[in-house]
Amino acid sequence: MAHRLAADVAIAGVGCSPFGSLLTTPSIAGLTLQELAAMAAREALEDAGLRGPDIQAVYVGNVMAQTSHMPATYSQLAKWMGTQLAAGVHIDCACTTTTVGVSMAAQAIASGTVDTALVVGFEATGDAPDGLSPYKREAIDNATMWLWTDYCVNQAYGEAQGYEIFSSYNGIVGQGYMRKYGVSFADYDKALFELCRTRRLHGSMNPKAMVQETLEDEATRNGYDDPFEFWTSAANPFMAWPARLRSLVHPADGASAIVLVRGDATAGLPNPPIKVMGFGTAVADLPWYTDDPTDWALDRKAIARAFESSGVKPGDIDYLHCHDCSHIMSIVMAEEIGYLNPGEGLKAALEGRTRFDGDRPMTTHGGRHAFGHAWAASAGSDVWEAVLQMRGKAGARQIPEPPEISALMVQGYALATNVLILGSGR
Repeated sequence: MAHRLAADVAIAGVGCSPFGSLLTTPSIAGLTLQELAAMAAREALEDAGLRGPDIQAVYVGNVMAQTSHMPATYSQLAKWMGTQLAAGVHIDCACTTTTVGVSMAAQAIASGTVDTALVVGFEATGDAPDGLSPYKREAIDNATMWLWTDYCVNQAYGEAQGYEIFSSYNGIVGQGYMRKYGVSFADYDKALFELCRTRRLHGSMNPKAMVQETLEDEATRNGYDDPFEFWTSAANPFMAWPARLRSLVHPADGASAIVLVRGDATAGLPNPPIKVMGFGTAVADLPWYTDDPTDWALDRKAIARAFESSGVKPGDIDYLHCHDCSHIMSIVMAEEIGYLNPGEGLKAALEGRTRFDGDRPMTTHGGRHAFGHAWAASAGSDVWEAVLQMRGKAGARQIPEPPEISALMVQGYALATNVLILGSGR
C-alpha cells in the first residue's frame, strides 16, 4: 500500500533572502537573524497573496544555536514574521531542515488539522552575536564554525580529532566512485571542473547567489587564460584528494520560507500553486560509509519512500536538485535516484548535460558552492528554485521547458536524507 497524503497539498508561495554574510554582503549586512527570517517569510507570504494572520501553523528551523543565541526560536520570531498567535514549533534536521518542515506541514494540512502553514529556515554560519546584543555580530573563525557544525553528529561516540566531512564526503566518496567505475583521476578532475563551471554559471545568473562570478571570470581575474589551468593550479588545492577546493561548499548566512495550503483552496492565488506529490525521509548515524562509500542505505530508503508516496518513477523527473556540499556526492545521489545512469554521472557533467539548458538540468540556483550553504535555510532555497523553474519564472537560468515534476534530494549532515517530489499539475 502506498503511504500517500490523505488530501492534496500545494505550495502557494516561496521566499528566499540573498545568501552571503550578515557582516559584509550589502543586501543583508547589519540585519539581525530575526530580520533575516522575516525577509524570507514576508516574500513567501506576498508570493502566496497571504498575510501573517492567515497562517495557522509555523515550522521554524535552524541548526547552529551557537550562532544565534535563540532558544525558544519560534516564539522569538513570531512577531517579526507577523504570525503571533499561530501554533509553532522549532525543528532541526541539519541541512534538510526546511524540506523536512515541508513534509511535516504537508502532513498537518492533509490530516485536516490546519489549512495553512509556513515553513522557515534561517542560519548564520560564519558569525555570532557580539556579547548579549541581538543587533551586533562578529566573525568567527572557520575552525570554530566547523566545530559547532560537527555537533550534528553523535557526540556520545565522538572524539575531537578534527573535521571529517571534507574527507568522507569528498575524498573517500570520490576515490570509491573512481574505483567502482574505473574512472581515471584525469577524467575525474575534468568532469568535476565542468560540474563546478556549470554551478558557477548558474550562480552568475542568480542575483541572490553568494558567488556570482563565473569560473572563467575568476580564472581571468587571477591571470589565467585557460580556466582548466586555473583549476589545476595552486589556487585550487586538493582538500581531500581527489576533491579540490572549488568542489566544496561555501558557508553562508541566509533564510528561506515556504507557504503551504490545502489543495482545494488554491483558487485565486496570485501565482500557480505547486503540488506536494510526496516525500520520503530516512535517518541513520555513524559510520557514514561502508566498503562501497557510494552506496548509502538511508538514501535508498528515502528515495523508495518518496516514490511510493508520490507515485512518481525516476523517468518522470524533469528537474533535480541533489545536496551538493560535495560535488561528487551530488552525482552519486543523482545516480541513486535514477536521474543519471549509474557510472555515467561524471560523463553527463563533462558534456554539460546538467546545465540549465541541458537535457538533465540540476541545481540551477548555483548549489551549495555558488549559491552558498546556509545550513537549515538551504533546502528551502532548493524549494524556492524548483518552484520558480516550474512556474517558468527563473529568469536567465530558466530551463527552456519548465519542469512538470521536480525532485529535491537533500542530506542533513549525511545522516538524514529527505526526498521531496513536487508537481506543477499541468
